[in-house]
Amino acid sequence: MVGQYGNAIDILINQIIEGENRVDTIAHPLLYLMRHSIELGLKVNIKYLSKYSNLKIKEFKTHTLSVLFSEFEKHYKKIVIENNFERELKKEYDKYSADLKYVINALGDDWSSFRYVYATDCKKVFADSETINIFELKKKYDNSIIFITHTSDAISPYTDFIDYLNYDASIKNESLGLVKYCFYLNQKYWLIEKLNEKYNIIEENKIWLDEVEKQFLHLKTTSNKCYVIPMKK
Repeated sequence: MVGQYGNAIDILINQIIEGENRVDTIAHPLLYLMRHSIELGLKVNIKYLSKYSNLKIKEFKTHTLSVLFSEFEKHYKKIVIENNFERELKKEYDKYSADLKYVINALGDDWSSFRYVYATDCKKVFADSETINIFELKKKYDNSIIFITHTSDAISPYTDFIDYLNYDASIKNESLGLVKYCFYLNQKYWLIEKLNEKYNIIEENKIWLDEVEKQFLHLKTTSNKCYVIPMKK
């Protein structure tokens, strides 16, 4: 759904550029689409992250973007701190979250921002004297959407590891705290072939050595998935 809103925004922007039209002729609906896609994206992420943070979702029904972002950060930071991967993702997180906060600030907190001319307090959402550089905002928005749509992908090596630990916690101390590859069980033998091609076989169909990373890769399976987990030995 977030991607569809992003597509709609791109189509509108491209039509404005190709037609050499003024962007202010569609500014309100365009900005509202940006705002709504961010709201949806944050809510999807909050729901996903809550499975791993084990925190209750306190702010979900709200349409206030800054509140939703705070809720998102609360869950995200608990996960990265408890699972020791804050440093690995900090640079990218700081970069993309800064762009997201910039866009949230530009789009406004009121849920009616750019949906109506007047907010719920009867004040004009956008004063006649205010201006927004929509093309510059779009650049920040694009970074924000990358951040929102790929959060789960970025942290999947660690959330996949949490998933496996729920099945078998005995490997925790000997592991490096993440999953290198994760596939459904019906792809197990394809995965083994690829591992054989890329790494040194230590124990057939079970353990490989990654000489570059100096890691032992153990193949572990559950009832429906197979995991390649870097281990100390």
